[in-house]
Parts: sequence; C-alpha cells; structure tokens
Amino acid sequence: MTVTSDETTPSLQPIDWDAIFSEVNSWRGACIHHFSMVETAVTETLLLLNATAQGEIAVRLRHLIGQRFEDLLAAISPGGPFEEVGRHALAELSQYRETHETFRALLCHGMIKVTVEHNGQWILLIRSLSIRSRQPDRTTLALEQSEAEDRLAALKRDGKKLSSVLGQLRKMVATI
Repeated sequence: MTVTSDETTPSLQPIDWDAIFSEVNSWRGACIHHFSMVETAVTETLLLLNATAQGEIAVRLRHLIGQRFEDLLAAISPGGPFEEVGRHALAELSQYRETHETFRALLCHGMIKVTVEHNGQWILLIRSLSIRSRQPDRTTLALEQSEAEDRLAALKRDGKKLSSVLGQLRKMVATI
C-alpha cells in the first residue's frame, strides 16, 4: 500500500521475520549468557567457601541455581560463617537478585510471542506459568525492543559487577 494525499495510513514495509527472530534470539541468548556468567561465579564462590570451611561450619551446595543463591546469601549474611569477608558481596548479591531474578525466570521459562510495530521495532510478549502455594501463578511481561536492549545493558553491567565482587570475595577467602 502506498500513501496518497487522501490516505492517512502510512506505507507498510514487508517484515523480514527471519531477521526479526534472529535478532530476538540473539538478544535472548546474550541475556542468558550474562545470567550464566553470574551463576558460575556464585557456584565457584560456594565451592570455595565449602572447601575452606573448618570444623562444624557447613556451607550448603544444592542443585538448583535459586537454591545456590540462597546458600551463598546464608553463608555471607550476618550470623553466617563467612559474614566478615562477605559483607560487601551481600549487598551486591541481594540487589542483583532483586533486580534480575524474576526476569531470568520469565526469559528462561516463559513462552515468547514476537510482534512488530509499523516502525520495524519488535515487541515481546513473555508469558510464564508456575506454581506457588499449590496455585497457578501466571505472569506476563510486554517488552519493547528499546526496553529489552536496556534490560540487557543493565544485566551485563550488574552481572559484571557482581562477578567481580564475588571474585574479590574468593581471593579474600583463599587467603584465610
């Protein structure tokens, strides 16, 4: 369709769905990569804490990543066996979880529907179904391309910061 002086609808360009899906999948893959980098840093830190724990100190090493975040928080929180060396990491770890944990679950376990605006920018509709207290918990997130790019930038920034802080924590623990 072309615009004439009598029409108010702009010309629609054909949508290259292969390119759109490639871009969305690249974005999603980059997000998952940054989540994986943090998850590796958390696991490495837990393993080192466990290896250096002495006496009756126990550091839990559970299977699921959410559990590992909880185990690390328990180890470095006040009253935990590594509270002195983990004080700085505690704030970063808590902030990262608060900011990114729900988004991770949606991105990794949600179903994504892609739509495209007239300007060629994509929008994601992410739907997730989980069970909380034996009840269905349905979550939906609409994410415009610019918002998605901002989320990726924040995830990258916050992940690098947390990974660095956990690396510093591992260095301090290794000297104990």
